Amino acid sequence: MHLLQKFNAQQALIDVCEPLFYCDPSGDLDLGDPVYRIVFNTQSTNLSYKVGDALGVFPKNSPQVIDEVLGFLGVSRGTLVSYIRGACVLPIEEFLEKYADINKLPAKLLSYFPQELAPNTTLYDALKEFLPRIPLEEFVNSVFPLLPRLYSIASSPYVSPQQIELLVRRVSYEGKFHRRYGVCSTFLCETLCPGKDAPYVYVQPTKHFTLSERSQDRPIVMIGSGTGIAPFKGFVEQRVFLKNPKKNLLFFGERQKNANFYYQEFWHEVIDQGSLEMFLAFSRESEQKIYVQDALRTQSKRVREAYEEGALFFICGRKALGIEVKKALEDILGKEHVHALKEEQRYIVDVY
Repeated sequence: MHLLQKFNAQQALIDVCEPLFYCDPSGDLDLGDPVYRIVFNTQSTNLSYKVGDALGVFPKNSPQVIDEVLGFLGVSRGTLVSYIRGACVLPIEEFLEKYADINKLPAKLLSYFPQELAPNTTLYDALKEFLPRIPLEEFVNSVFPLLPRLYSIASSPYVSPQQIELLVRRVSYEGKFHRRYGVCSTFLCETLCPGKDAPYVYVQPTKHFTLSERSQDRPIVMIGSGTGIAPFKGFVEQRVFLKNPKKNLLFFGERQKNANFYYQEFWHEVIDQGSLEMFLAFSRESEQKIYVQDALRTQSKRVREAYEEGALFFICGRKALGIEVKKALEDILGKEHVHALKEEQRYIVDVY
């Protein structure tokens, strides 16, 4: 319970869990991992948030993974274990479900495995391959804790005061033995039942990546790819709700327009209202791949105009996006002006 108390986590009911992608029965399209819209009902909590904040979610390992690890360890369900220096005694299956990170391999346990372990071998893979005889108490007190995951909030408290919305990609990757799935994204997208399950969550406030008072009389330029578009939905919702007359420019990149254009109906609605200019880059729709940084260069005139009008620039997505966007803006504005943007705190980045 120590991490739940540390973060003041509360249980929030899942209202909605729905995929935001189109299936491709032919398998011809390169769609990437599926993306889901997750909505939490916060009415029975005291959670509050602002646009740009993140939601921390405490995941659980799946029943299948728990049973497999029990088999690797040769331990039966119901076996009691002592955790956190004896402060917590609980069944081994509950420990594995809520508290054990079965991906990170602790250095304390390396002596139980052959020296030829491949780089980046997970604890799960090592247990499965070598079936080591690790004393249960040592295993329990050596594994890394299962930490909460952070997701950008995709809603505005002005529009949804009793709900928090997320845009979650169900992560998958090739493991040593079979395809593996992200613990928290699978927990959110595949395990939880809307209207029934209420996982522990907390709000992680942001200091700079938000619509502060100084944004009220400035244009904003939002640049994101993939699920990095999530906070910008909240930004635009709030600007529209407050009838802010300043310009909103959004640059968005993904793979396929027909499959990966998240919140498409919402964007079309605010574009039709004249509240948003949106520039798209879908990298798998032509032989020459086009990325969001290319869209910036194509719209260099609009970018320069926004800069001269005092715009705030927000970038959200993977670290690689942040690097390429910075290069593009330096090409458009000049390195000295991008440096000035940072000095003036008009260049605000949230990358992962």
